[in-house]
Order: sequence, then structure tokens, then C-alpha cells
Amino acid sequence: MQGAGALLLPGIAAGVHAALDAGPALPALAELAFDRSEPGVARGTLVASPARVTLDGHRVDTVAYNGSVPGPLLRVRPGERVELRFENRLDRPTNLHFHGLALPPGGRGDNVWLQVPAGEAFDYAFTVSPHDTGLHWYHPHVHGDTAKFMFGGLAGPILVEGPRDFEQALDCDDRLLVLKDFTLDGERVAAHRTSDWYFGKEGNRLLVNGVDNPVIRARRPWQRLRILNASNARFWRLLRSDGDALAVIAWDGHPLEAPQVTRELFLVPGARVEVMLPLDGDAPVQLVYEPVARRGLTYTPARPVVTLLPPPGRIALRPLPGTRERRPAFDVGDVAAERDIVLSMYNICTRFMDPDRVDVLAQAGTREIWNVRNVDVMDHPFHLHTWHYEVLAVNGRPPTARAWHDMHNVGEGTTLRIGIHFTEFTGRTVYHCHFAEHSDRGMMATLQVV
Repeated sequence: MQGAGALLLPGIAAGVHAALDAGPALPALAELAFDRSEPGVARGTLVASPARVTLDGHRVDTVAYNGSVPGPLLRVRPGERVELRFENRLDRPTNLHFHGLALPPGGRGDNVWLQVPAGEAFDYAFTVSPHDTGLHWYHPHVHGDTAKFMFGGLAGPILVEGPRDFEQALDCDDRLLVLKDFTLDGERVAAHRTSDWYFGKEGNRLLVNGVDNPVIRARRPWQRLRILNASNARFWRLLRSDGDALAVIAWDGHPLEAPQVTRELFLVPGARVEVMLPLDGDAPVQLVYEPVARRGLTYTPARPVVTLLPPPGRIALRPLPGTRERRPAFDVGDVAAERDIVLSMYNICTRFMDPDRVDVLAQAGTREIWNVRNVDVMDHPFHLHTWHYEVLAVNGRPPTARAWHDMHNVGEGTTLRIGIHFTEFTGRTVYHCHFAEHSDRGMMATLQVV
């Protein structure tokens, strides 16, 4: 982590140390209280309803899970059976998508075809995979009716807790940050405009756990930041205000084989990252948002989004461990099919979403390579349900580090080459652009594994 050099952040450097401790403390997320009286089973209730919440210090009428925005943290354990009663107190049908979890894509699992009518309830039940240790999230997924509810605040994190050896070895603080932008219209969250359906809706308030530029007062020199981009369409590009490096240890809930040192984090909507940030000096550090050039973006100038104050006194910084977890590389010589998946505005492979049509039929236990090609004039973040994929190349160039994703940006004119191993489950699910407005308008397709 030494010798990363300085990085000039225009418009930020001059004021980065001004009144750093004046902001609100990072709010602790509400947490769903599971009943674990039966060994190996976690039972809880999640309610979607209209609610009056506080966003950026303003009382706002919107929609929420269990009355909070972000929704309550679902803290679960590998191998645990989760029995989640979901009550719909909205005025229209809705459901839940457990984004990032490897679950059966039907029945009482990650069933996006299900719709819970207004005023009714549904009992989800599933077993948490031991391979899903990390950060995931949940949100509604009724096709054509997702974007408005998500922008209003229907989203919450899922943390699958694993062995804490890594944290104990570092003696680190563990923080969960939910990034979400909003626009307020008086005492309500602003409604969609016509242009939002084309460009994706972005808000003018960039909030972390519901507040603007919260302060983290560190207790230990290492900070483990688990970060979720729960925005509809905003790309979050984050850098340290001092220009030093960050160490990424996991993407989309899956640990890297070794920490990846980088100067910036780039999160598309739906993406998660876990990063180690050292505070071994006396000066505060800010994570700074830098705008990303994409067509149709709502321009937001560079600004701090979270401020970290170092622990009192000088505490020796332990070295970051190296290799964490090894996973066999995707075998490109053992594939059952290689497919072209072509992205353009509101459609995939020139077809709009039809829930009664199967677009890709795959065999369980096989491997496939997909070449996801963006022929549009706009970026599209690509999401696959149930199965994570390994990124093999972007425009023919291999990534700097092997990683498994369920979210990855596909820039205009870009080809994303991914490897998928259809293990564990069969059933019918979807893949789509994760600009919520685009998927609502038809930029989604069905995958059936038999």
C-alpha cells in the first residue's frame, strides 16, 4: 500500500480538511430481528409499505421495507434456512429479488415470476449457500414496475456472515455503506420524468445510509468497507482524497484470491465491493465521488461522500494478508456453447422481454461462454441471476485480477466475454441491463437451465 503516489482531485483538494468532523455520524443500518430459537433456522418478517422516513435530514413520504430506507439488513449465515414472511402493503403487486444469492429461481426461492398482490403475503424459504459469504441485496423485481419503487427506496442489504479469521487477523472496523441517490420534490421522492426512462433515473442527493457525507470515527487503523450501489442508474466512482490506494478483497460477494490494489472503485448499479482502507496517519481521509462520463448522466461535480477520522493515538498497522481463497479458473476448453448476447436500447438480441419465451436454453452442469456485445450508444450494466460469472476479457483484454461477478458494465461498443458454470440449480430466470428503467422497458431476457 506504500508508494501509491498522490492523485489530484479537482475541486476537492482545497477544502478536503475543512470541518471534517462536522457531518453526521454514519448511521447504523436497521437490522431485521430474526427468530433463531430453532437451530439452523432464521425466521423473520419483511413488510413493503408507504412510509414517512428521514432522508438527508428531510422528512419524506415514500415507500420502504419495515419503515426504513435503506431497508433493514438481513444478516444470515451459510447453511442456514431462512424463512421470510413478506407482506405487501403497497397499492399494487410486488415481490422480492435476492440479488447475488445462489438460490433456486422458482418456488419459494429467488422467484422473480411471482407477484404478491396488494394486501397479501408470501412465505419465502431458502437455504443460504456456503459459497455466498459476502455482501448481497434485495429489491423488487416485477417486470415493468420495478424502477419507481427502487428509486423510492425499496432496497436493502444482505450480509452472509462467514468465518471472521480475516477480520480478527487485522483487528479492523467493519462498516456497511449503502450508496443511493435521491431527488426530493417537497415532502416526496421525485417522480420519473420522460427522459428518465431513456437515460436511467439519477438523483441530485448522493447519500450513504440515508445521509450526506457521514463521518466514520475509526476505532482501529484498518477499515473494512462493504459497499453496495443501490442506485437505479448512477455509476459511483470513488477515490481517496489523499490519492493513496485502496485494497479490494471481494467483488459482488465473492472474495478475490489476493487483495487487488487500485486507486479507484467503479460501481455500476447493483454492484458490491469490499475494500480495506488503512488509517495509519493523523489526517482524516475522505472517499470522494468523481463523475463518470456516460451518455445521459445527470452531472454531479466531484464531492466527498464519506469522511473517515483516524483512531486516537498512533496504532501500528498490521500488514494486509495475501492469498485468501483459491478457486479453479474457468475452463475455456470445456464449454457446451458459446453465445452472442447483443445489447441495444430496451432490447437484447433485438427482442423485448417476453416472460413466456425462453431466450437461452442451457444444460445443468455445463459451461458456456457468452460474448455480451453492446451495440448501443449508451453503457449498460449486465446482470445475471442465480449464477455468478467469471470475466474472461473486455474487448479481448483479460482482466488484471480474476473475479466473479453478477454485475459488470458493458460500455458502448464494448464486448464483455464471460464464463458461466451452470451448477447447483435448474429452472427459469433472467438476465438484463441493471438500469432499472431499461429493464422495465424490455431490456431483459429469459434463461432456462434444464
